[in-house]
Amino acid sequence: MTPATVEREVRHAVPVAQAPAPVIRGAGILTGWGEGLAAPDAAGPEGARGLVAVPTPAFAGERFRRATRECLLGVAAVRAAARDAGLDTAALAGPRTGVLYASATAYASANRAFLEDEGSTTLHFPYTAPSAVPAEVTIEYGIRGPYVNLMGGGPTALQGLWVAARWLADGVADRVLVLAVEAVHEVWDLFTRARRLYAGPLIESAACLLVEPGGGEPLAWASAAASGREASGSVAAVLEAVLRDRRPRTLAGCVPGRGPGRFEAAALAARGVAATRVGVGDLGEAFASGPLIGLARARASGLEGPCLATAAWRQDYAAMLWPL
Repeated sequence: MTPATVEREVRHAVPVAQAPAPVIRGAGILTGWGEGLAAPDAAGPEGARGLVAVPTPAFAGERFRRATRECLLGVAAVRAAARDAGLDTAALAGPRTGVLYASATAYASANRAFLEDEGSTTLHFPYTAPSAVPAEVTIEYGIRGPYVNLMGGGPTALQGLWVAARWLADGVADRVLVLAVEAVHEVWDLFTRARRLYAGPLIESAACLLVEPGGGEPLAWASAAASGREASGSVAAVLEAVLRDRRPRTLAGCVPGRGPGRFEAAALAARGVAATRVGVGDLGEAFASGPLIGLARARASGLEGPCLATAAWRQDYAAMLWPL
C-alpha cells in the first residue's frame, strides 16, 4: 500500500456537534493483584508462570449460584465503579444508563465449560457468551438503557469509550458503564500456546469506567490495521489523526514494545512528545481492560492532561486523546 492508502484506511471518527469528552466519575478495577490501581511490588510465583488469576467475587443469593466467573467479575467491577463515584447502585437503574462491554476472551471459558463440564451447575452460553456479562450486570442493577458488545483487545475498549461519548453527547444516556472482563484461568493452556499474542504476565481482570457528560475539548479517536510493511505508516497516521497539533502530557499506553510499540515510540519522538507514562506495563497484559486501567491510573495520578491512550491487538492499533 502507498502512504495515501494507509491514510485512507485510518478509521477516524469525527464527533457530531463536537461531542466533548466524558468525565470519568468512577473507576472499578479488579486484577490478579487485587482491587484498585496499586501496582504489585514484584511478580509472585503465579506471575512467574505467566498468569495472575483474579479471585472470584462472592455474592449472596441463589441467582448468582449459576453465574459464570466473567459475570461475577463484571458485576463486582460495576459495583466498585459506583462506589468510587459516590453513587448508590440504585442510581444506575432505569433506561438512562448505558452499558458497553469489551473483551478479548469472553468466548473461551464458556465454550470449554459447555463442552466439557457436564457436572457443573453453572449456566454457560457458548458462542453468545459475551451477552451473559452485560445481561447479569443489567439484571443486578436494574439497567434498561442501550448496550453494545465489542469483541477484541485494547482497541475495542477505546472504541467503546468513543461510543459512550457519542451516546452522552446525543442524549441517548445520562451515564455509561464502559466495562471489560478478561478471565482465562479455565483455558490457560490455550493461551500458553498463543504466547506470541501478548506480553506477559497475563493478568485476569475486570475494569469499569463510569462516565458522564463532560465539557471542554472534544474526544479524538482513530484506529487502523497496523501489520506488515505498512505498520509504521499506519501507526503514524493514527497518531496524526488523533493529535493534530496537540501534545499529550500523559501516556496511558498498552502497546507491547515490539512491533507497533516501536513504531509508536518513533512517531511520538518525531512529534516531540515526551509524556509521562502511566500505563499498565508493571501489571501485565490485560487485553481489553488495559486502556480502561490506564485511564483510571492517569485520572488518579493527578498528572495534567491531555492523556493519550493507545492499544494494539493482533493487526489493529488505536489511539484516543482524552482531556482528563
